[in-house]
Amino acid sequence: MGFSTLIDIAGSMFIGGIILLNLLNLNNNLATNSFYYSNYKNSQVDLVILASVIERDFNLIGYSANYNAIKNDSTIIYGDSSSIRFLSDFNNDGNFDTVYFYIGNVNELLNTTNPRDRLLYRRINNNSPKIIGSVTEFKLSYFDGLMNEIHSPIIYNSNVNFIRVSLRVESSFPVDDRYSDAIWKRMTVTTKNIVKK
Repeated sequence: MGFSTLIDIAGSMFIGGIILLNLLNLNNNLATNSFYYSNYKNSQVDLVILASVIERDFNLIGYSANYNAIKNDSTIIYGDSSSIRFLSDFNNDGNFDTVYFYIGNVNELLNTTNPRDRLLYRRINNNSPKIIGSVTEFKLSYFDGLMNEIHSPIIYNSNVNFIRVSLRVESSFPVDDRYSDAIWKRMTVTTKNIVKK
């Protein structure tokens, strides 16, 4: 075995090592991207579910199966940037129910590594609150019929015709220090049942 053979073997090992490192790096990148986009897809699904619940419920603000019971002066009992309490005939029996949406404290979700995770709750009348989902942002803005913003807090305000809702859902665990997120912003949710009589 000559000197040139040893150089060929060493060169082959060196090139083989580089190829092996590139393959390992490619595999690691594929696994990371797979986890990230899987989290992204889960965030999108969670957001669609939350958005459909909020859109349905907010479209029922002021609704009553009994048209004569519809109120225009106190449909929204209270509203601020992260909670709203309103009247709606939620179970379609002709009587108003009080529906309350609000976000919980960040300390409620200590089992996730995302420091911004909060639970979004919906409570109907005096029943126990139900968890709608996990969000990192639930922001509400209120507008009159001319799209002028009404600053919160809103207390028994009859001038609210539109509500802007912003939702953000992020994954509970990061991939490479990144949380995948999904955002839903509805410019206006029309409170179509609030009739100015």
